[in-house]
Amino acid sequence: NINTHNPCLRTETMNQSPPHHSKTLFEKNGVSLVATILSSSSSSSTSDDDNHDGIILTLYLHRHTEKNVINPTMISLLVQALHVIDTHPILSHTNNKSLIITGIDHDDLKICKFFGNGLDLEWMMKASNNQSNTNGGAAAAAAVSAATKNENPTSRMIEMFNSQVLAKILTLPFRTVAAINGHCIGAGLFLALACDYRFMRTERGYIQWPEARLGMRLTKGFAELSKDKISDYAVLREGLLTAKRYTSREALAAGIIDGEYPLEELYSAAFRFAVEGLPESSDNPLEYFDPKAYTEMKMEIWCTSYRALKFGKVSDLPHSRI
Repeated sequence: NINTHNPCLRTETMNQSPPHHSKTLFEKNGVSLVATILSSSSSSSTSDDDNHDGIILTLYLHRHTEKNVINPTMISLLVQALHVIDTHPILSHTNNKSLIITGIDHDDLKICKFFGNGLDLEWMMKASNNQSNTNGGAAAAAAVSAATKNENPTSRMIEMFNSQVLAKILTLPFRTVAAINGHCIGAGLFLALACDYRFMRTERGYIQWPEARLGMRLTKGFAELSKDKISDYAVLREGLLTAKRYTSREALAAGIIDGEYPLEELYSAAFRFAVEGLPESSDNPLEYFDPKAYTEMKMEIWCTSYRALKFGKVSDLPHSRI
């Protein structure tokens, strides 16, 4: 069935499923990177890694018990997976690839409730040695507030997430798609915003900037990323200043996401769209594609957020220039 809520997919590609085989390139502590290798029509074997029609990478976030929160462990795992994308022999010899980021678990869809539940508030409280009886949100807000004034474990964590994960994903030299399988909050939302496109499940889950509710400021990197990726000022004002929870339908109408699907169809839709975006796609080939130029073009498009993420500090003043 064609999802009429998604303007990005062309009708003629919806039912196509090219022959393929998959290889796990990285797997550790609930984060994995899987390469789906599309078999070439000229290849006599479906397991030929050198003769193919493209590679669709999927970065799976399966730290379900922690709700895929962002903490030093998650950041380290994401950095390792991104390093594999840069260096693995299968990938370094081709420009014809795309990336999907998702929390979908194909073996058990029932546990796919979170794409990313924001920063790890519990870790932040422990890192700041907060022994008070203050509730979690307020204590975490205090930790972020302290981080904006001087360097501490929370500021170092956020800066590493920004510079080594978000800035990297923002400028990868190929199409990136977030398949949002559940709640997408705070830092989880910024991970999705770093991608070129966003698809979201219907019926359950919401998108939210929670900072106003938690008594936090955004910090420069998160603020500039939001401004670069949300073109409608009214949506930005509503989302940031009211901490509104957006359903998939509301997020689509607001332009935060590019399509909505039932959970059972979400990954397939993201996969088809990733195939469409391959530089050597038969539908829209980029004849003289240059990955370096493609990365530089993304830097030019989202220059302010890239600079804020890559070089900014949590302690930068709200009114400071990037």
